[in-house]
Amino acid sequence: MRWPLRPLLHFLAIGGALYALELSGLGARAATPAGPVPPVALGPERIEALRRDWLARAGRLPEPRELEALVESALDDEVLLREARAEGLHLVDSVVRQRLVQNMRFLEGEAGGDDEALFREALELRMDETDVVVRRRLVGILELAVLASVRGAPPGEAELRAYLEQHASEYGFPERVRLSHVYLSRDARGARLEADARALLASLRARGSTPEGAAALGDPFLLPRDLPLRSEAELARSLGPDFAREAIRLAPGAWAGPIPSSYGLHLVFVHERREARPAELSEVRPRVTEALQEERGREALRELKGRLRARYGVPRGSWRG
Repeated sequence: MRWPLRPLLHFLAIGGALYALELSGLGARAATPAGPVPPVALGPERIEALRRDWLARAGRLPEPRELEALVESALDDEVLLREARAEGLHLVDSVVRQRLVQNMRFLEGEAGGDDEALFREALELRMDETDVVVRRRLVGILELAVLASVRGAPPGEAELRAYLEQHASEYGFPERVRLSHVYLSRDARGARLEADARALLASLRARGSTPEGAAALGDPFLLPRDLPLRSEAELARSLGPDFAREAIRLAPGAWAGPIPSSYGLHLVFVHERREARPAELSEVRPRVTEALQEERGREALRELKGRLRARYGVPRGSWRG
């Protein structure tokens, strides 16, 4: 499972390891080997494991492009893992230590040595390189450290406004209407449904009935008779696309219909219409801030992976099946 791009909930979980890393001086690449750095590569067995995992999840073998994406993602994880070990994170993280000690106790039984001895023995067996949980933990720590550093520098006002302008369609307010409706049930009225709806519409118009006075004239309905401001998409989710498409275009102040929904027919009175408009930053600031920080985090991770690929001799797109 990937760590999400919202590290604040998990930051305390890695803070101890990063603090210990800083105190110990391992953050200066204490584990960097003296000789040439061996390139990162995936062997045939690992690639076949990726194929099997995909088959188990999707029920089919991956297409060539899908397999290439799997391999590239696995290579990214490998370079992150290599860097995490080079920084000594496997030596200071309490979760990694606990996992390796538990593994050794499982192998040797409770009669095994103390925790420190078991941890060192696990390292000698290179269990920190092969255990799936440990590998994911180390990759996750490195990713979260990058993401937390991004969140440590909140975006400025100009950046937020520029982001909102670039993504205006995602944050703007669509056209919306506030309406009341009278429902006529397809199940209850059968073949009379259309005729009943048109007769009731004529009566409402002739009498100048208000929505409040018409509330009891229809059939029982699960949804509210009075709907607050709703966009076409919101109306479609509750009453179906046919209803939404017609209701959003009605003129305010008069009964209209009948309009079909997923349940029957409706006579509709629109109270208010709000035209579509772009959002002001003050209205969407938390959402824009979150989105911009997530985008920054993804870009920081991409840059990190690119640098590590270069360091460990893995050009992007280098693998072809």
